[in-house]
Amino acid sequence: MRHAWILFGALFSANIGYSVLAPVLPSLMRQLGLSELQGGLMLSISSLAWIFFSTWWGRYSDSRGRKPVVIIGLTGYALGSAVFALVMQASLDGVFASVMLIWLMLVGSRLIVGALFSAAIPAAQAYIADVSTGRQRTSAMGILTSSVGLGNILGPALGALVVSLGMGLVAPLFLAALSPLIGALLVWRLLPAVRPVLVQGERAPKLRMFDGRLLPFLFVGFCALLVISMVQFTIGFLVQDRFGLDAIETTRQTGLVVMGSGAALLFTRMVLIPMFRPTPMKLLWLGMPLVVGSLLLMAIAASLAQLFLALVLMGLGIGMVQPGFRSAITLVVEPREQGAAAGLASAMPGYGFLVGPAMGTGLYSVNPFLPFVITALVVLAGIVVLVMHPATRAVQPAT
Repeated sequence: MRHAWILFGALFSANIGYSVLAPVLPSLMRQLGLSELQGGLMLSISSLAWIFFSTWWGRYSDSRGRKPVVIIGLTGYALGSAVFALVMQASLDGVFASVMLIWLMLVGSRLIVGALFSAAIPAAQAYIADVSTGRQRTSAMGILTSSVGLGNILGPALGALVVSLGMGLVAPLFLAALSPLIGALLVWRLLPAVRPVLVQGERAPKLRMFDGRLLPFLFVGFCALLVISMVQFTIGFLVQDRFGLDAIETTRQTGLVVMGSGAALLFTRMVLIPMFRPTPMKLLWLGMPLVVGSLLLMAIAASLAQLFLALVLMGLGIGMVQPGFRSAITLVVEPREQGAAAGLASAMPGYGFLVGPAMGTGLYSVNPFLPFVITALVVLAGIVVLVMHPATRAVQPAT
């Protein structure tokens, strides 16, 4: 478990950067004259790089080792985030006059993040698969993926705190660019290296997304990341428009409701999963309906309290689904396929962030209810896949 905690700390250092965007990005986009759709497209386009590179990084870690690949991912995230923050600040200062040029430079900085940070997560997942088995692996995956939950708690809180102190809306982005370097240092100093699973010169196996063993779990993983990405970059607009708040108050209130989701997710990963030690399939059967309910409640929430409850339900559901689908994938492939499988699993955030922000903000511009209702239907389709696909019945309970 020590290895899982080290990787937890490392990935948290980067995940806080993703979540810090939620309360500040909508206001920044509007100050720069960018539309909701442009903000969503900026993040969706960067996900193309994530999708393309994550599978390659997973196979690369099979032959070169997990630890150096994790370090590459964290330092790459720091680089891309620093460029993003610098472009944002320069644009607010009037250095760049063209809105289109500003948008293209912001897209370029997020492409750097997608191409390089996509190395860290598949290598970390494959590392856990290398050093753990059975229920211990499910618990370790829960710890690893709980870095998202803690990031969702502290990221928005960090953003809201820094803005409240009068440091400006861009200041949290600079802090988020520095934190992954701490994670890289943590891995470099504390994480033991493990021998690559492939001997020198041996080619890493390639797995296809439509591999029958993996397909249902990859689709469920896509559903989970679609929900996260859609909500993360739509919720700020919803809070501001539905409750009539200014930019500063929107940042504060969005930070609070998103913190509720992160707290619930963290509670699931750190308390419920270690206490009850459910199998991967039980996590999926419990988590997916909770996610559907949370989305429908978000669509009709008439108060900040109701919105907070919806985000808590979402955190509980996603907190089960993410370790569930990742653990299930490790149980249906061979040891020498773990890196390739982890790469495919880690491409799901890319697909989710490719579709989610643009879909969410685009639908929101048509009707504020649509993003949540349509995404709930997609998650329902994921439940149907779990029920119908024979591969889900082939997953052996962890021991």
